[in-house]
Amino acid sequence: MSEIFCGTTQLSHKNIDGLKENTSGVKLFKIQLSSYHHLVPELIKYLNAAELQRAQKYHFEKDTNQFIICRSLLKFILAQHTSLEIDKINIKIGTNKKPYLSSNQTICFNVSHAKDFAIIVVSTHAVGIDLEELNTNFNFSEILTSVFSNFEIEFILNADDKTYAFYKLWTRKEAIVKATGQGISDDLTHIPATNGHHTVNSKLVDGFKDLKVLSFSLNESYVASIALSGKKSNIDTLLIYNLPKSIKELLFFSGAKKKLLDTYKTTLKNGFKN
Repeated sequence: MSEIFCGTTQLSHKNIDGLKENTSGVKLFKIQLSSYHHLVPELIKYLNAAELQRAQKYHFEKDTNQFIICRSLLKFILAQHTSLEIDKINIKIGTNKKPYLSSNQTICFNVSHAKDFAIIVVSTHAVGIDLEELNTNFNFSEILTSVFSNFEIEFILNADDKTYAFYKLWTRKEAIVKATGQGISDDLTHIPATNGHHTVNSKLVDGFKDLKVLSFSLNESYVASIALSGKKSNIDTLLIYNLPKSIKELLFFSGAKKKLLDTYKTTLKNGFKN
């Protein structure tokens, strides 16, 4: 059997300069996609052939840009985390469809995006993240029975804010299946998402023995949940960082080669300009 704890936590927005002081083993990064649209022609240069091919498969330009932004920024983050050069960051997809870093499979990461925001998480343990916009126009009543248990449905329908309750439980289930690599299946109704401790058949969570699932508000319009594997101490507050918004700053953040930084030596001295 497996244990799952579901609860809520607070979010604390931090300056990227304090990243090295984070010793929690969990690092969250917030991305406002519209802030990076002007960088797409530059960010695309950091994708490999397979990633470029994937980007080109999207039908809509906004989806292509979203992939380019999220994938390239993920590579900058992993480069910073591993001290590797960005061109050495090779992201693969495992048999369970979970992404992994081929050069260091002890590093776990996950990405989620919704509308104009995305969150990237890097952890020392298996992790899943899901972000959703609080869409008050979405008629979720039609899918309740295919996603939630009777108890969860009652919880949502009796909530003061039904939209928030729906998305909070939805993001928890999504975060769990992303952390475990199970994917969306007919078993989703059996994966618990209400507050408290739950005991479930280990087969539902791919054998993971302990999962902590924490929900938080990114802002007034977005809710997210993170699923962390292993026994964890209480996490009262999750730290989240805003990434730089220029290529020069991103290169500096990632620890790029000195010869790359020298290109921007004058700019670094005089202040960053996009």
